[in-house]
Formats: sequence, C-alpha cells, structure tokens
Amino acid sequence: MIAIQRLHKETLQKQCEKLELKTILIKEKVQKFQLVDRYTELTIISDVRDRELVEHELLARGREHEEWRQKQLRGELEKIRTDKLFHSSFSKGSHLHSSQGSGSDSPTGTSAVVSGVAGIGKTTMVQKIVHDWATGKIYPRFHFVFVFKFRDLNRLYDRATLSRLIGEQYPYLRGVLDELWKHPETLLFIFDGSDIVYSLIQKKLLPGCSVLVTSRPTALHLLAKAQVSVWAEILGFVGEERREYFHKFFEDQEVAAAVYSHVEENELLLTMCYNPSYCWILALSLGPFFTRKHSNKQRVRMDSPRDVMLKIGDMAFTGVSHRNIVFYSEDLVKSNLQPSQFLSGFLMELVERESSEHSVVYTFPHLTIQEFVAALAQFLSPDSKRTMRCLIRSDMEEDGRFEIFLRFVAGLSSPRAAQPLEDFLGPFVHQTTCAVIDWLGEKFEAQIKDTDTITGKGKLLKTLHYLFESQNQALAQQTLGSVHTLTFGDDSPRKALTLTPIDCVVLSQAIGLCDTIKQLNLRNCYIRYEGLQRLVPALHKCQELHIPCVCVPVSRLGGNNLGDCGVKRLCEALRNPECKIQSALSTNHSLTELYLNINKLGNCGVGEQ
Repeated sequence: MIAIQRLHKETLQKQCEKLELKTILIKEKVQKFQLVDRYTELTIISDVRDRELVEHELLARGREHEEWRQKQLRGELEKIRTDKLFHSSFSKGSHLHSSQGSGSDSPTGTSAVVSGVAGIGKTTMVQKIVHDWATGKIYPRFHFVFVFKFRDLNRLYDRATLSRLIGEQYPYLRGVLDELWKHPETLLFIFDGSDIVYSLIQKKLLPGCSVLVTSRPTALHLLAKAQVSVWAEILGFVGEERREYFHKFFEDQEVAAAVYSHVEENELLLTMCYNPSYCWILALSLGPFFTRKHSNKQRVRMDSPRDVMLKIGDMAFTGVSHRNIVFYSEDLVKSNLQPSQFLSGFLMELVERESSEHSVVYTFPHLTIQEFVAALAQFLSPDSKRTMRCLIRSDMEEDGRFEIFLRFVAGLSSPRAAQPLEDFLGPFVHQTTCAVIDWLGEKFEAQIKDTDTITGKGKLLKTLHYLFESQNQALAQQTLGSVHTLTFGDDSPRKALTLTPIDCVVLSQAIGLCDTIKQLNLRNCYIRYEGLQRLVPALHKCQELHIPCVCVPVSRLGGNNLGDCGVKRLCEALRNPECKIQSALSTNHSLTELYLNINKLGNCGVGEQ
C-alpha cells in the first residue's frame, strides 16, 4: 500500500506542478508556468454571511472589498490558511468543538465548502492544495486525495459509481479500492466547481471520509441544508497581494512595476484587482505597452473576423442569459463556429483526459470577457430592432446577471471606445448606437423620479453607472444638468443604499455635471472614509450658494461611519478656495443644516468642525 500511495502522490504532483493555459488550435503556444513560482496567496475567511445572492456576484463581492482591506490593515481580518481548512477552530460542527478544542485537525471526517466568484482562484487553490499534499507539506492524516471536476459529478450516484470513477481516473488504484474503503478517515475527496455532492457530505456514501467542495456564491443555496462543518470564502487579493501578483507575472521587474503603477493610478482597475483573473487580464493586456522589446509579428490571415465575433458574441450572450460559463463542441457547432486562431483569442480550450466522455470544454478566460463579447455583438448585428428588444429584456431582469453586460453596451456606444474596434471589425450599426443613447436618456428620466424605495435608488445608481461608462458628455449634461436632488440615503438604514468607493466615483462625476445640487442625501449609505475620498472633488458643488436667502442646500451625511479621518477630509473639501460654503462655515450663516450624526466622531473629528 505504501508503494501505491507513493505512486499516487507522484502522479498528483506531476499533474499539479504547472499552471497551463491552452487555446484553440495553437497547441504549440500552450503557456506553462511552475505553480510554486506563480502562485500568490489568497485571502480566505470563515464565511458567516448571508449566502443568498441575487445581484451580479462579482459586483456583490466588490462592494465589500474596501472594508475587508481596512480590516486587514487594522489586524481584524482572520484568515484561513489552506493547510488549516479542516481546522476545528473554523468548524461549525458541534462534534468538533467537544473534543478538539486544542485546534488540531479533526481525526474524523470533515466537510468544507469554499465559495468564490468567477476567476477568484478556486481551481488554482485546489491545485495548490493537492500539490502541497503530494509533496508532503500539508494534511499528513490523509493517505489518499482524489480530485474531480464538476462535469464528472453527474455520474456520482453510489459507491460502485464512485469506485468506477476513481478507477477511470487512477487506474493503478483499481486493485486496492476495497482496502481504501476500510479506512475512510484517511481519504479526502475534492470537488472543484461543484454544486451538490450530497452523498458524500451527508455521510451516506462513505461515512468518515473528508470532503472539500468549491462553489460559486450563486450555487451555495443548494448546499444550505447539507451537514457542512466549515464554510469559507475566498476574498481574493486583499492588500499587497495585488502588487505581488504582477511582480510574479513578469520576469522583468521594471515592467512589472510599471504595469502595477499604471493599475494603481486607476482606482476602478485597482479595486477590481482583488480578483486574480482581472490581474491576469490586465497583465496580458498592459504588458506589451511597457515592454521595451516589441516584436513585429505578421498579422494572421483571418476569415471575416466580424462574422466570427458576431457568432461568438451570440453564444456568449446565451451563456450570460443562462449563467453558463462552460461550452462544449456542440455549442460551437450550434453557433456555426469553427476553431480558428482568431477564435483562440477569446476561448480557452481545457483538456482533462482523452478518455473522458467530454474530453474538451471551452470557456472564456473570465466571465467579464464573456460579457464584453456578448455586448460587442449587439453593435455588429444588422438587426438593430432585435438588439434593442434584447437590451430591454436584459434590463428587466433583477437578479444582476446582465448588469456588467449592460455597462459594456453603454460603454461601446461611445465613439472613443468604438473606434479601435471599428478599425478592425468594421463600422458599428449606427441605428443601434443611437438606440442605446436614447435608451440611456429615457431610462435616467424614468429613474430619477423613483427614489422613494431602495429598489428605485438601486436602479438609479445602475443608470448612473451606465452614463459613466458611456463617456457621453453631451448626454450626461442633458440628463443631469437640471437635476437638483440626488437621493440614495434615508433616515431608515433599511431604505438606504450602501455605496461602494466605485459607486462614489460615479456619483462624483454625476454631481460634477449637475448645474446645481440643492440636496444630496447620503444618509445611512455607509460610504465611510474611502467613499468620501472619491466624493470630495464634487462636494463643494452641492454646498454652493449663489444668492443669499435662497433655498438652502442640505447635505445629509449621517450614518456613514466617516470617523475622524473622514471629517478631516470633509473639512478639507469645504475649505477649497472655489467652495463658496467656506464663508458660510466661518462668517456667513447660510449653511443651516449639515447632518453628521452616527459617524463615530472622536474629539479630533469634532474639533475639525
């Protein structure tokens, strides 16, 4: 048995020692990297938050990232290391707390679920865990570890099926399976990308074994009633891990520093870089611009890239509609797509085993690229009316699946964004661009009138994001110029909209385009210091008085946990030479109301007022 175990570890070590990226029909350009050289530690926390997720999962986690970063800086963020996933201190199972209070790994079967949004690093984390086990670094109590991909799970019905599955994947174990089943406490099953593995988690299939399941947040409700010992979530990169990723990505450290510096200067990009896939996309995209050795590659001959892009865009949109990120050969056939070098720039080919029933699957490098391609196709389709019907239907969905797609649609209506693509793919359909712009204007006019409910406030914020992405100064000025009131807050926290730093960037731009803001209500929006920093450049406009004794502007900032630093920052904005409210603070009593209650102000903060 020792010899078999050694063979198993050697097999898994070889399978996991490299990170690979494969693309369609470019086998000679498969990129391989040593896992230990490229892997950047992920922040994993014990997940005790609400698992019901109705909005776009990437946005939902992005909304809380800045708060996590601040907690880490204050030393308040308790992380779970991958070698401690089955540690009793993180377990919610009462049977572990009774006898394992010392914090050692549980000697009996444990089930752990690790969730994370698309591209956050779940699969790479699993690869690192398996590699570390195979090299003897972690989990010595497990004698055998088995890893299965999501598509194999449909065949998991009973022990016999499990035996066949292991036999297919690890033929050298066929003769010792009966012996392995006698010691389930030494077995760890890992299911990467799974929705449900009830038989094993509920201890009905092999009592005493341990199970690790990775899942996207949108599938967690399927595991809500399962007997899970440890719930955890991957936050991605929190803090300096983002910088570390870029420096590991590039061999030339000067290029790495230049690329990261560029990302760091753009707050939107930097915030989204909590997700490793965004870091990867940005590194690939920006690297050539900072590399001194530019290669002059001949342009590859391609057959009708516009036609191919339209077809792949339609397939991508169907995937977004059904929350599908994995495609099979039959999906390409249905979309009339043939593998080509051009297509390889958008789809990755993942090969598991030649003997597998579905040996090849295709996926976009990230869900966001899939959403972008789906949006791009709308401007290439000759049927603009069909596109608009699709747009309207997407906007009616309230579960968030189309939100990033719609942001891309709004952004592609901008001539500045469209031109580089039109140079390559041909002109966008003009009727579609005009229809999108009209749709944006009509949508804003409808939403600005409906901010009494939190749903209405949320829709208005989404519309502001669309306007922000459109980069259409004339449209934004036309729609925002006459707006005097912006309301996202409320006296009741339940009716107020939580605003992220990115939301505040968008709101700041919107305020800057308004002629006069008489009331800005952000009460209980929990913008905190990070959000206030983004708003400061425009706040003076909300407070400005042109004629004495005219209707007084009111700024509601209560319930935002600004703290002393936030109040100092606010006072800096009010001291801006261009801010006419400066005199109001010192001599003129025009400022009659400034709500700052429930903001955790200390003596320092109050003194600044």
